[in-house]
Order: sequence, then structure tokens, then C-alpha cells
Amino acid sequence: MGSPWGALLGAVPAIARKVQRLGCRRLRLIVDGEVVYWALLVPSEAELEAHARFPGMPRWTLESWLRGLLERFEAGWPQARTVELLGVWPDRVEPVARAFPKAPEGYSSSEETLC
Repeated sequence: MGSPWGALLGAVPAIARKVQRLGCRRLRLIVDGEVVYWALLVPSEAELEAHARFPGMPRWTLESWLRGLLERFEAGWPQARTVELLGVWPDRVEPVARAFPKAPEGYSSSEETLC
């Protein structure tokens, strides 16, 4: 069976576009039904550019920042079966992306990703 992390990492461009479109400034990460990060602050483009101005610091885009974030959490939860990213606002929480095993229709073992 594939990893939900691999499914999400493959969808990073779409997830980054959705985060930008929603204007989401905080993300909640849920692994196998447990909150592992409550409200991670999503950096703005201006913040990413300011970060890159410091000597020796990498130049990030929202996509590269999101990819790095998912890779770090993958290292902590390599056996995860379901991973969800939720957008967090003061008045609501909304799904951004979710990776989970497909239903056993035809006994496929690939992962499903919803963005």
C-alpha cells in the first residue's frame, strides 16, 4: 500500500494553490484521527521573501515550504494511514487536503487524495 504522505506530496502544487485561494493562514494536521499540530502558521509570500534575505537561508515558495513541512511530519509518523490538513480561521475549520486508503473496490491498494 502507498503512503498517504506520498499522495499528499504528489499533490503539493494543488494544495498550495488551495491554501492561497482560501487565504488560509493556519493549518491543523491530523494523522490517523489525532491532531499532531494544532494551528501551524502559514507564511505569507512577503515572510518567505524576508526569510530568504538572511545569509545562508533557503529561498522558499509556499509549495517548497509545504513540501518540507509534510516531509518532516512524514519522518515522525511514517506508518500513518490517513493524513488530513485543515484550514483554521477564527470562526471555522475547513478541509484543505486529505489522503487515505481507497475503499477496497477491486481490492486496490493505492491511496486517495482529496484537495
